[in-house]
Amino acid sequence: MSRIGLGLQVFLSIVLVALCAVVAVGVIARDALSRAFDAYLAGLPDQSGVVRGRGMGRMMLGAAEQTFLASVDRSVYIAAALAVVGAGVVALLLARYLARPISRLEHAAEGLADGDLTHRVDVAGPAEVAALGRAFNRMADSLSEAEELRRKLVADVSHELRNPLAAARAQAEGMVDGVIPVSPARLSSLVDDLKHLSVLVDDLQVLTLAESGRLLYEMQSLDLVELVARECGRAQATASPSVAVECELPSQPAEVVGDATRLSEVLRNLLSNAMRHTQHGSVTIAVQTAGAEVDVRVIDTGEGIADEDLRYVFERFYRADAARAADTGGVGLGLAISRRIVEDHGGSAFAAHNPEGGAIVGFRLPLRTA
Repeated sequence: MSRIGLGLQVFLSIVLVALCAVVAVGVIARDALSRAFDAYLAGLPDQSGVVRGRGMGRMMLGAAEQTFLASVDRSVYIAAALAVVGAGVVALLLARYLARPISRLEHAAEGLADGDLTHRVDVAGPAEVAALGRAFNRMADSLSEAEELRRKLVADVSHELRNPLAAARAQAEGMVDGVIPVSPARLSSLVDDLKHLSVLVDDLQVLTLAESGRLLYEMQSLDLVELVARECGRAQATASPSVAVECELPSQPAEVVGDATRLSEVLRNLLSNAMRHTQHGSVTIAVQTAGAEVDVRVIDTGEGIADEDLRYVFERFYRADAARAADTGGVGLGLAISRRIVEDHGGSAFAAHNPEGGAIVGFRLPLRTA
């Protein structure tokens, strides 16, 4: 069933309103004049001197009065016709003014549906239509960015799987063919490649579950200060001698509602990422409460994050080192998983520059309320 277009609806509405207004004014004026003549004639005596009663005057209208009322009727008809024409012109202009940007939005939306993500619309029209155009352009930008990230994700997954698979296959085929001697060192290298693949697949599965909202949590009340202290001690035991791991913890507990295992995973990801990018210097994990929230910051004095990379540090497979040098390690999923876990806890993740050099990466959680 086809629907009437917006332009035609506006056109018909304005014309109908104008016509109804003119007809209503004409009918009221015609009735008022008729009553006035009736009252006037009713007060006049006839030839015998008897005053006519109300209602009798209307029967005694003369030619002049009837001509006047007829002219009033014609004026009403002419005014109605002029009102329809004027309202039609105004309605047509208004309908085109309203319908044109909406029509452009329709064509752009069809283009997006067909896969062309370059469609944008000019922000024009009334405030509401202009706001709709701006929202459409923001949506198109988000879709374009998501599509670019999807392509990058596929390319990065292929890259991360290709190298360990190729290395493992080459070593296995070499040992089968007798070209490479079977030795504990060769087998250990093969196991390392398989472990890398296993970690990548596990991280991809966790990230997929988190982004689809199907990651399970065992939520309970816990002291985040105690959890951070435990992970800080673990990082101190595994850090290289050239990197000092320090803790800045408040004396009071910071109780939150969350999954201790998942939050520990977030802390380990942040700490390991900071230590991986700090060859010499320090990594400090600080906890600070502010109002109804608690901040956990991992501050390093390492190589830092470039301005153009800062907004992408929590994206999947994103690493600032475009060459993907082996000494940086990781596959670029840890921070993306951490952000999803934090958001599932009602918090937010953030990244910033360290004024003293390096980077600040952390998260913010709501404190447990009574």
